[in-house]
Amino acid sequence: MTTNCFVCYDNLLTSPLVVSVVVTSERAGYSVQNCYDWNTTTYWSPASAAADYSIRVEFSEDVTVDYLAIFKHNLATVGGVFFIEYSHNNWVTYTLATPLLTVDSDNELNIDTFEPISAKYWQVTFRLTSATPFYVGVVMFGQKLPLYRGMVSGFTVPRHGRKNEIINQKTEGGQFVGRVKTSQGARTSINFKHVTQSWVRANWEAFVRHAELLPFLFSWNHDTYPQDAVYCVSDGEIPHISINDNHHHDINLPVQCLLSGDTL
Repeated sequence: MTTNCFVCYDNLLTSPLVVSVVVTSERAGYSVQNCYDWNTTTYWSPASAAADYSIRVEFSEDVTVDYLAIFKHNLATVGGVFFIEYSHNNWVTYTLATPLLTVDSDNELNIDTFEPISAKYWQVTFRLTSATPFYVGVVMFGQKLPLYRGMVSGFTVPRHGRKNEIINQKTEGGQFVGRVKTSQGARTSINFKHVTQSWVRANWEAFVRHAELLPFLFSWNHDTYPQDAVYCVSDGEIPHISINDNHHHDINLPVQCLLSGDTL
């Protein structure tokens, strides 16, 4: 089993264990709820000033976290870092779960992973260094799901599976005068053969129930190509899970992906 090939669908900001979500600041029309509504067209945005802005979450019991992710943001453009902290005593004292994190200059999807930590109080902070308005559309933290193994031969890396509608524009005489591209992101498929029934029942079934309705993150080789991580939804009907001759499962999940930047 691998740990650098995983999906992230557990977002504790949406957990029924949440007691309260308190934000340092939010501008009118940019509520903090916008960054955990699973949509990529709504945003949380705090006051426009160089300062620390935090999302502080209290849970009814200890929860375990081993990743933090942000997407659809302009943190690199604004200038600043982000990080996540935890507390066991209602914020009397607190500890960094990650170092101070930076993002690529093109504001890509950023997933940071770390050893599992369990605590009742968690806080994600954005430390901004300018007064340029900051926004973020997706904030996620929780437990990632390591997939059964790494991707096998035939897998299409999302950045190489671009699906765009291209229209050639022509004059009445048939001469080329340009092209129009309608971006549709990318498509690929997460699939494995010969997966034990116990792993499918313990891990895959719950993930599929989530993927039937809601987005998730997928990183196919996070140690080597973290920039290839994508924000996904399932692509059409999710195929059934068959049992092969060895009484193992063959599993397959076609996905549509949002590419963080222009890759080819």
